[in-house]
Amino acid sequence: METTQPILKLNNVEVKYLEVILVLKGVSLEIPEGGIIALLGANGAGKSTTLKAISGLLKVEVGEVTDGAIEFKGERIHRKTAMEISKMGIIQVIEGRKVFEHLTVEENLKVGAHLRKTGSTKEGLEMVYHYFPRLKQKRSEIAGYVSGGEQQMTVIGRALMAQPKLMLLDEPSMGLAPLLIKEIFEIIIKLNHKEKIPILLVEQNVKLALTVAPYAYVLENGRLVMHDTSEKLKQNPDIRDFYLGLSDLGERKSFRQVKHYKRRKRWLT
Repeated sequence: METTQPILKLNNVEVKYLEVILVLKGVSLEIPEGGIIALLGANGAGKSTTLKAISGLLKVEVGEVTDGAIEFKGERIHRKTAMEISKMGIIQVIEGRKVFEHLTVEENLKVGAHLRKTGSTKEGLEMVYHYFPRLKQKRSEIAGYVSGGEQQMTVIGRALMAQPKLMLLDEPSMGLAPLLIKEIFEIIIKLNHKEKIPILLVEQNVKLALTVAPYAYVLENGRLVMHDTSEKLKQNPDIRDFYLGLSDLGERKSFRQVKHYKRRKRWLT
């Protein structure tokens, strides 16, 4: 992993909902300054909970960090409110393309500008339209009526308007056509490389995530079971089996095979 000082650090974080339901069990991870990190795992593994623990949105769902610490630029943030955390520059793009449906695309973008500390709203819009030229064409249209891909671009653009120091992306490919996914992820890579925005990416499309992020963590049932460079993870037989759907021979493999089940059971214990 890169030797740069991490901008965000989770140290042995435990999360409970309603004070009793243990969802995260001692999760530790780091995001380097200017890097992209992927967080992988099946449905219910705790990926979105991890993002919400960082952004402060857990409290909305009666969840809290009950052990461990989350540090942003060396400052502990897990007791802060979502508003305090967003003002520090941690911006989460929630899964499911949450646009303000009755506002235009441009009005949606301008909502993100209230967190800007420098530069004008106009400068922010110019930057968003530079990266998302499709949004410039759609800027006067009602956001609820543009395509799913354009809505996803809008919510990422809205986050960009807030001048994020860290962007949390939750399932940006969900429900989108392959060509749109390719377009959006090319823009995400550009935002990271050119604007140096660190990104924590939660993504069920593991093949895509390992292409975009040079380093990844794997969550299963609220625990970190593996982390390594993406190149090494792509070659790992468990990752190939459980997430890429490939056996060592490159053939599709069924979860129901006994040998496969035993290996998974061993891996998770």
